[in-house]
Amino acid sequence: MKQVCFGVDIGGTTVKLGLVSQEGDLLEKREFPSSRDLAVTFDDIAANIRQVMDSFPDAMCIGAGVGVPGPVLEQSVVRGCVNLGWGDTNIAQELGCRINMPVKVENDANLATLGELWQGGGKGCRNLVMLTVGTGIGGGVICNGRIVAGATGGGGEVGHLPMPFRPDWQCSCGKHGCLEVTASATGIIRAAREYAPFCEMEALTAKDVYDAAAAGDENARRVVDEAGSALGMAAAILGCVVNPEMVLLGGGVSAAGRALLDPVEAAFKQNVFPPCGNVRFALAQLGNNAGIFGGAALFFTQSA
Repeated sequence: MKQVCFGVDIGGTTVKLGLVSQEGDLLEKREFPSSRDLAVTFDDIAANIRQVMDSFPDAMCIGAGVGVPGPVLEQSVVRGCVNLGWGDTNIAQELGCRINMPVKVENDANLATLGELWQGGGKGCRNLVMLTVGTGIGGGVICNGRIVAGATGGGGEVGHLPMPFRPDWQCSCGKHGCLEVTASATGIIRAAREYAPFCEMEALTAKDVYDAAAAGDENARRVVDEAGSALGMAAAILGCVVNPEMVLLGGGVSAAGRALLDPVEAAFKQNVFPPCGNVRFALAQLGNNAGIFGGAALFFTQSA
């Protein structure tokens, strides 16, 4: 009987759920709204899991791997999800009792990194760092094929590494000068508004800034270079700690492609400890499906 597993990515507005085979094929995918009401979200997930399994009567489901936007302890308890308004919640227990199968839980960015390791841009690696650059900055660290979650589930929170670029700018975490305030899409837009013509534009996106830099705008280039320097320095710090084979860049800003990769890689090489510098840089490949594949990988690749 064919073994399958569910990957579930619970976001602030949407739940993405997929059934994945042991070979890494995405057999079916669904999306539906998440809720600030815990019971509603878990009931909806359970109902969708049952409906999907009805379509695969000859498959044996071995569990559900779940990603949530918060620190997770012992693959079960999330220590609050600010975007959902949840407090401490034993997700493995809440969902497990509804679907009658094993449930493993991890932080969503860590799970996306694991998904990229298994079936995406990091396939074939054992040691990987991923930086996801979007509205904020998340990421994950994989060492010897396993997620580095840390003592309290906060491992991989790379967006909150302190950086020397914007020390007076406050981050959403309450600190000042985090990587996120300089190199996220939000930070790039804020920095660009210090200069003409961006200060006069009513609507501005990070893509606009990257496009302007590519077209030769010096102010846009200054902003893009600063963001790349911050990301590259962060990668170098992580490189000296965990010595990865590869650094992946994902998230919405990664659509900039080489315009993002090249300055990050250059700053990494400038700052990294030389014996840790033999690192490949690439773009993540799985997009919004990374968490689904990561959830399945918790069962297919992370068994004790």
